[in-house]
Formats: sequence, structure tokens, C-alpha cells
Amino acid sequence: MGKQKPDFVGKRSLTRPDMLKPDRKQLVGLLPVNFNEVLEEGAQIVADPAVPVPVPMLGHVTSSYWSPRVERAIALGLVAGGRARIGTRLHVPMPGRSIEVFVVEPVFYDKEGARFDG
Repeated sequence: MGKQKPDFVGKRSLTRPDMLKPDRKQLVGLLPVNFNEVLEEGAQIVADPAVPVPVPMLGHVTSSYWSPRVERAIALGLVAGGRARIGTRLHVPMPGRSIEVFVVEPVFYDKEGARFDG
């Protein structure tokens, strides 16, 4: 979508105050530190699982799969201030343990779009 266009569907929505908040939930990629560990969809994402309950939630896992193409587990999540957290580590608490994840861009393969034939 070219934001330089004078008008486009959804333009008004992008200028709403809630869409401009830096701490709003944004889509990010999640890579478990243990590359074989597929996260549970819907699982909560936190900064520090060791803080006392109730643990402040930053977001949740929206989808998670094993990717044969990138040969590891990959996931997407909605995280508060997500883009600013790229390059950091967060945690996905599970019963009896916590799964550490790297926050990355939400594109895992062919980021440049070189394989697109369209």
C-alpha cells in the first residue's frame, strides 16, 4: 500500500489516535531459543516470568508452526510495542516452565520478495 497516494481504503483508520500509539499491540515474529519447540497458539507473552502473579501480559501467540523451509519452529504474536522490541527476548510461560523467544521481523522466508512471480 502506497501511503503517498492521496486516498486509499483504510487511510482514515491509520490516522486514528490508537493506531499511532507506540505501545499498541503489533505483529511480530517469534523464534523460540530452542529451535525445535513449537509454541502453543493463544499462549501469553511476558517480559519476565519470574515476577509475582499476576504477571503483566505483553501479548499472545497468534500462530505457531514447524517450518520445513526454515528448518525450525516459527511463530507470530501480537505484542505491546512489538516493533520496538525486535531484537529482544521475551518469555512464553507454560505450566512448570517458561519458553524463551527472540522477537524478530514477522517475515521468516524471502523477506525481499524475490520468489514472487506475480
